[in-house]
Amino acid sequence: MLTVTLPDISWLMWLVCLLAMVITTILVYLYYCGLWSSIMVSTSKTEYGPLTMAYKTIVGPYKNTGKFFTEIFCLLPDREQLGIYYDDPEEVQASQLRCAVGSVLAKGDAKPVPEEMEKMTRNGFKIVHLPKPSYVVTATFPFSNIMPNFLAVFVAIYNVYPSLRDYTSKRNLCAYPTMEVYTDCGIIFLMPLSRHDEFIVPEFKKEQISMATTDLENYGGSLDAEV
Repeated sequence: MLTVTLPDISWLMWLVCLLAMVITTILVYLYYCGLWSSIMVSTSKTEYGPLTMAYKTIVGPYKNTGKFFTEIFCLLPDREQLGIYYDDPEEVQASQLRCAVGSVLAKGDAKPVPEEMEKMTRNGFKIVHLPKPSYVVTATFPFSNIMPNFLAVFVAIYNVYPSLRDYTSKRNLCAYPTMEVYTDCGIIFLMPLSRHDEFIVPEFKKEQISMATTDLENYGGSLDAEV
């Protein structure tokens, strides 16, 4: 016959209480991280831009951008970081996803600091000037002081992108590309509604021109065949 002694019951209660405390702590932590926060998406003018950006391009899974953002932060920790994402992971293979990530060297009428530009170019970054969008689809995901950056990015992607996709599809908006601005207090999501090509860095513009030329040649060839 199995007998349960008082010390066994005490240990069992201790374990149950400890497990409950751990689960409660995790849930409270995720709540403050914004996991269940409502995301407000809107169309509006923006005060963000024009800007000067030091960037590197990446082709491949977007999850690989982390090491580049770490490098950017180590070089210019006091500057905002920016990611420009050109392809939809639900429609483009992970190996072909294109983005540009970098540091915002100047905004508005401000001029870039020459020493910062030299520092970034010396470390393999290129410089691009981006216009101020007229209107954008935008959302903001606030940071919590208790939340590490990698978790903030994960929670933001989990929460914000479905809302952005739903908002633009219901209104049949052409909002492109997706820009993520990392500030001290949160992530600002911006999707320009016009002048889309002006937010494409030169490396990817060349690719688009090459693809367009190929398509035109194929189209011309098919017409010749029909004639």
